[in-house]
Amino acid sequence: MLWSRRVADAEESARRDLSRRLRKLEHLFHIDPLRAEQLGPAQVAAYYAECHAAYRKHHSAEGAAHMALNAGGRYDPEGFAEHLRRIQARWTATWPREVLEIGFGQGYNLAWLAPRHPAVQFQGIDLTQAHLQVATARVRAAGLNNVTLRHGDFHQLPLPDASVDEVYAIEAFCYARDVPQALAEVARVLRPGGRFTLFDGYQPRPTAQLDPDAALAVELVARGTALQRWQVPDELVAQARAAGFTAEPVQRLDDEVMPNLQRLERLVGALIRWPWLARRALASRPVARSRNVLSGYLLHRTVSMGLLCYAQIVLHKAGPTPDPSTPSTPATPATPDPVMPDLAMPTQARA
Repeated sequence: MLWSRRVADAEESARRDLSRRLRKLEHLFHIDPLRAEQLGPAQVAAYYAECHAAYRKHHSAEGAAHMALNAGGRYDPEGFAEHLRRIQARWTATWPREVLEIGFGQGYNLAWLAPRHPAVQFQGIDLTQAHLQVATARVRAAGLNNVTLRHGDFHQLPLPDASVDEVYAIEAFCYARDVPQALAEVARVLRPGGRFTLFDGYQPRPTAQLDPDAALAVELVARGTALQRWQVPDELVAQARAAGFTAEPVQRLDDEVMPNLQRLERLVGALIRWPWLARRALASRPVARSRNVLSGYLLHRTVSMGLLCYAQIVLHKAGPTPDPSTPSTPATPATPDPVMPDLAMPTQARA
């Protein structure tokens, strides 16, 4: 009885805190016009172009554009590579020949994987022209000859049918405007037995099941990253099955992402502690970068309340797993954890 009362008190305290945060943000942003905007590829590209420098300055000096995963409750930038360690851990039995990254960003993921797996051919596609320029410079500076980058939209992948063994997307597939079409494209380019791995933020319950403050909060977090709406894991898995995939159980990674979310919350909280000062600071920033404050201020609270979550979803295309003994399949083991090369990247950032 006492335990249930404590749980109820904690939940009520969290709801009050969320309400307080929303009211503060309403003094800093014109919420209704922001919610009415329709966000598409142009807005997504503008968001990443405007936030490029601030991401490097405040988020990841090495250019990771995703959340770090840290066990033990303590933030460590090594956690930005945890997604990649999880992906490559599955390659011990069967080595892929070709791997595709959807949304390669500033090139962090490919620059980490490619030197460790020199016999694998990596490809990447990204919607943002600025990302293509930055990542291309990074790949060239690192001397990587097993990486090919393209500018394009993952709803229409510029690849032949059945041409890759593995596809992964780290905080990129959330921007799918037409999820069935995007899944169909991934299924098309995967070889039989291929795998599609996603790491992303999700909304566990549909908005219709949330109270008004909770619904507003998850919407503002999305808008803070130029996202129209969150995907619901159960709905995404159902759509993937309709596209011919089988799905592993969804793996929640909320605890692992919390240290990074707490770090962002502290950073943004210091900025908006005094609303009058925050308004002046935000007015001097590009629109997309100023709106990133919405996400930084609300993410930790919404994930801790279970309104949003962070998860790994692994999908498999039907068919036999490629045989690693065939001549066309690389049999070379991964290069053991080399030091990340000096990629001579400009000291630009992201917010």
